Amino acid sequence: MTSMQRRLGGVCLALFVALILSTPLLTGRPDSVQANQVDDEAALEVIEVVSRIADGEPTTGGGPGIDTPGPPSGVPVVPPSIILRAPEPIAPPPTRELNVVLDWYLSPQHAAFIVARERGDFDQQGLKVSFSAPADPSVPTKLVAASRADLALGRQPQLHRQIDQGLPLIRVATLVGTPLNSLVVREGNGIGAISELRGKTIGYATQDDIQPALAIMLAHHGVTLDDVTLKRVDFALGPALVEKRVDAVIGAMRHVAPFQLVEEGIVPLSFMVEEHGLPRYDELILIANRDHLNGQRDDIRRLIAALEDATHWIINHPDEAWELMIRSEPGLNTKANQQAWPGMLRRLSLRPATLDARHYLNFQTFLYEQGLIQERYPIERLAVDLSAP
Repeated sequence: MTSMQRRLGGVCLALFVALILSTPLLTGRPDSVQANQVDDEAALEVIEVVSRIADGEPTTGGGPGIDTPGPPSGVPVVPPSIILRAPEPIAPPPTRELNVVLDWYLSPQHAAFIVARERGDFDQQGLKVSFSAPADPSVPTKLVAASRADLALGRQPQLHRQIDQGLPLIRVATLVGTPLNSLVVREGNGIGAISELRGKTIGYATQDDIQPALAIMLAHHGVTLDDVTLKRVDFALGPALVEKRVDAVIGAMRHVAPFQLVEEGIVPLSFMVEEHGLPRYDELILIANRDHLNGQRDDIRRLIAALEDATHWIINHPDEAWELMIRSEPGLNTKANQQAWPGMLRRLSLRPATLDARHYLNFQTFLYEQGLIQERYPIERLAVDLSAP
């Protein structure tokens, strides 16, 4: 065999080997790791022989040369394959943490938070959300203003007054868009109208229950704050009324307080704040620190999206939602809360991020005209819709 023939034979064989090596990539047929290793060793041996032939060196037994016959008929030739390694998994984005201070002890009005946590809606948004009840119901928004909490739940009237006091607060979502606050008295104690509260003792939980709610309601019936005695009872509104330490309480949540009082043997008489001089307002809003909002905007937007998903699921599956809540928070499983649940469902905001700017500006004007705030502020200082483009 001449040198030229040897070199042509080597080139042809090299092309043949390259075709064999590329076969698995074209067909995509997987083979076992052990077979791959054996076949690759055979391929390396063939390449070595080809190199020898191309360089004019003689071949030895044990390897296929140009003049060496192929394998016997019927013996399958398994082409070498390449081991393909799976791509490295993509690490998920880090979980962001937010802490929320509730406005009150845990109750059905906080359903969206409880369900979002238990269903994993927060997890799907990449959030770890913790929430806690305050020891003092007057402090949640103050903690946010002092940068000691990310978010707090509160009421719209409270927001207006605290902004007027210089606190850097802003509304970012609405969970309950109607008033829940009410003035409650015991039936049969000689008080059948608000005008008959003159000279009586009224219990309250926070200063915001007095101004504007109680002051406006009394004034609507010709009574002033100077005509009554005020007694702070914090969370114990119901017990104070049951034990006759007060004649009435302001700040009682209308969706649950009457049922709680009936359990205690009291027949309550409730007066709705919006029916006695106070314009309608958002009862339960999510409040952030305005100075930190730009840095928390995306996290808060994700939180609100999770709350919206949870709320829609609650509306669509009220019985399952109730079972989920009491399973995760056994303290909620009371007769009064169960009775309050259907009424609470009707008040949950289905679009918590959406802002009715006119509603906030009109309520601010009312407070200003009543002398309850000193200035009027643009809507950007009061509230924001983080879902807006």
